[in-house]
Amino acid sequence: MKGRKILTPIAVTLLMVLSWKMMIDNSKAFINEYNGYVEAARESAGKGIITTAISNYDSALQLQSSPELYVEIIDFYMDQGMSRERLSRCEDFAEAYPLEPKAYDCLLEIYMEDEDYESCYDVIETLEKRQLKSEYADSVLSEIYYYYYLDFSTYSEVGIYSSSFCAVKKKDLWSYVNRYGVSKTGSIFTDAGVFTSSGYAPVVDESGEAYFIDSTGNKMLVSDDTYQRFGPISDDLSYAVRPDGKYTYVDGELNHAFGEYDRASSFNAGRALVQNAGRWKIIDDKGNPVGSADYADVILDGKDIAFRNNRAFVSEGSGFIMIDTDGKRVGAETYEDAFVFAGEEPTAVKIGGRWRFIDADGKRVSDKDYEAARPFANGFAAVCENGKWGYIDSTGTMVIPAQFDGAGEFNEKGSCFVKNGDLWQLLKLYRLNRTT
Repeated sequence: MKGRKILTPIAVTLLMVLSWKMMIDNSKAFINEYNGYVEAARESAGKGIITTAISNYDSALQLQSSPELYVEIIDFYMDQGMSRERLSRCEDFAEAYPLEPKAYDCLLEIYMEDEDYESCYDVIETLEKRQLKSEYADSVLSEIYYYYYLDFSTYSEVGIYSSSFCAVKKKDLWSYVNRYGVSKTGSIFTDAGVFTSSGYAPVVDESGEAYFIDSTGNKMLVSDDTYQRFGPISDDLSYAVRPDGKYTYVDGELNHAFGEYDRASSFNAGRALVQNAGRWKIIDDKGNPVGSADYADVILDGKDIAFRNNRAFVSEGSGFIMIDTDGKRVGAETYEDAFVFAGEEPTAVKIGGRWRFIDADGKRVSDKDYEAARPFANGFAAVCENGKWGYIDSTGTMVIPAQFDGAGEFNEKGSCFVKNGDLWQLLKLYRLNRTT
């Protein structure tokens, strides 16, 4: 019994030693086999024996994959000009090592070579979601941040984006596209206004009937009275043009609300401007006058709105001044021309034959001026130099070079209409425009 007690630990120790020796031998054999495949692949590649090289690389990968081996194989495919196989291996790499930034770098290299910027942004978005860092991805993002493409559809005339839709004209008829440029209605209108938060837009069809449609083009609001056309519904009010050319206001159900004017703007922030006998006055949303001042002219935007950002531009006979919703003057400057604010961002005004940007207090926001300009919208402003239009960002940097014959405002999805020759096309930033 004593001998057995002594021999058992000795036997166990011997078994452990033998096991370790076998493991070491197996490991050496495994490493030798792996290295053999890799060396054979490299040798075959050097001799131009492509099929054999691929077979050996595949065998090595099956034995033991690693980020380093994937990179080597991907570089091999690149050297051979085997684009499809290279892309496939990059995709395998990213799937096998989803937290390895180099896998995404390999994909980005291919997409940049192919000028596939949509896929570049998909990769960058994946890196961001997985909280991975890559200097190469950062450099790619910096390079393509303002890259864009032009939609194939062209139009003779376009409106402005509002509530994610824009009216577009082909030949003599209007229709609507969404923020991605996808057509949402047929070309069946002779006049097309803007969509608002009401969900409706005013149109006139080929028979001359004026009514409101929804975003699919269905007729939704029809008045019992006859009108030539309507303005957009804003603040639950719309102007309506009677058969005699006079303007009045109707409510959200197209029932008569108040007023009879020679002209009228759309409401915003509870204010509108109306004209009678050649003079404009401010009114509130009950039709009551605001203040006693009247004006020779006013500036309206593409929605026929005068007040935006609680500011309007009016003329007292010589140039334009900026006023607030109570009619009080804002700032001391007089402008030769101006644009209504598109939102809270700066707008463009003309002084001394050149255009500059100001804020809602009338303060200049940059020392730069331009041949022509439009207001900032969604971080960009269209500017013109030497007869061509491009876009600046909020710092005044020209991020899309001046090359177009016309330019509109950006919508919230990084799209805007630009003019080439006589036709308009939708420009889309890859960064913001990857879903239709």
